[in-house]
Amino acid sequence: MILLRHLPTAQEPRLYMALERTYLGYYKLIFFTIGTGLLAYRLEILFLALGENNYARLFRELHRLLIWPPMGLIFVVGFWFFADLHHIGKGITVSEKEIIDPRIYMAAERTFLAWVRTGIGLIAFGFVIEKFDFFLEQLSAMLHTKLSAGEGFSGMGIIFIVLGVSNLVIGGINFIRTVKKVDQGQYHIHKWLYALYGLILFTVTAVLAYMIVRVSP
Repeated sequence: MILLRHLPTAQEPRLYMALERTYLGYYKLIFFTIGTGLLAYRLEILFLALGENNYARLFRELHRLLIWPPMGLIFVVGFWFFADLHHIGKGITVSEKEIIDPRIYMAAERTFLAWVRTGIGLIAFGFVIEKFDFFLEQLSAMLHTKLSAGEGFSGMGIIFIVLGVSNLVIGGINFIRTVKKVDQGQYHIHKWLYALYGLILFTVTAVLAYMIVRVSP
């Protein structure tokens, strides 16, 4: 959207919802990338223990590439989102007739499903990370060697699960409030929900960064 600001805009509900779905997709991609970086760190540990130093170096570089740049992008994408909201807010207003439209309800459902898909995806990725930690613990016992990054690295999958549950809750609240407003012939974006989600993202990012720095050699 930030690349299309030369085009005319309007305070149209479907435009706001499309923007919401777009940035949800960005955040899902970012956190999947970070999760892949966390798995790369665990693979580095595994290959080091197996004596495969070349593979270990590959996953070490992959780990650094897939974690720190995406963490920075979280804040950049957040800034773009609120900038785009401000840009749409400067557009013309739409009539009540255009708001009470079956297509608006369908757009609200699509937006709710985008929140649900993002939440379920993050929860599933969190379980994958936790399961891989369990796999390393079992393999460590079989090989009689240490295959973990220490206690500071455990629990990162739980952070993804908590973020996924937050998506489901915020998406549900957003959908219910949107439908109620549309029934009344009104539509207002829920900036407080966006601010809450932003606070959750900031907290999750800060905790993940602290945990990674704590266990980094």
